[in-house]
Amino acid sequence: MWFMLALLFIPLSAHSFDRIISLSPQITESIHLVGAQERLIGITEFCKRPPEAIIKEKVGTPLRPDVEKIVSLRPDMVFGTREGNSPVVMARLERLGIKTYYFDRPKTLNNLMDNFLTLSRMVGKEEKGKRIVEIARAALPKAKYNRGYRVLWQVGAEPLIVASHNSFANDIILLAGGHNIIESELPYPRINTEEVILKAPNVIVLMDMGYNIQMEKDRWKRYIREAQFVTMDAYSVGSPTPTSFVDAVNRLAKAFQSGEAGSPQ
Repeated sequence: MWFMLALLFIPLSAHSFDRIISLSPQITESIHLVGAQERLIGITEFCKRPPEAIIKEKVGTPLRPDVEKIVSLRPDMVFGTREGNSPVVMARLERLGIKTYYFDRPKTLNNLMDNFLTLSRMVGKEEKGKRIVEIARAALPKAKYNRGYRVLWQVGAEPLIVASHNSFANDIILLAGGHNIIESELPYPRINTEEVILKAPNVIVLMDMGYNIQMEKDRWKRYIREAQFVTMDAYSVGSPTPTSFVDAVNRLAKAFQSGEAGSPQ
């Protein structure tokens, strides 16, 4: 009896699950990264990384998952994210007797690593997850740069949306040796072109987020002639893993060091 009662108080994150459905591209990629893809029985139509993930059964989109399809697959866990998945859908799955677990969107590198370690435990790959985190941290740039590079990280074009110092992208900028010129309580505020011109960034990070990167380069060159550009994969912020985060930091740091991003002012 005491043993059964004790089991009730063991957190979900201490269990290992064998039939998992992922409602997030980030979670799907992370499960593959730790080598637990054999436990993954369903993913969303937006889960396209790594390429081998696309052979998995599809259960709709993150915001509109097919509940009936999910139930028919008999998962013992459905993973989702608080910002990416509907709480109404997750609550419905719970009422149908399906366990769910929400991950918070990471706001910092430490948040990202904590989420990854929790996921690793829940898919029975705790030691592999720890090794990946250790390797990722060791691969970050060691040098302390003077943060002379004033960086604008553009997320959207129309309207103009950028990453502020309260965003996840800010950790990438700082660890690479740059300074984010946008300060805001909002992680991804809308701003106007005039504000950017006044702040005079000498590095503009553009992302493959559905806008035309070359058109944005041409537009900014009309106002900030000395600005240099670095193009980033949208997954580095939208669906990061420890390895993709490190890749983004090193990509930006390399641009600073090689002169691709110009000279700090």
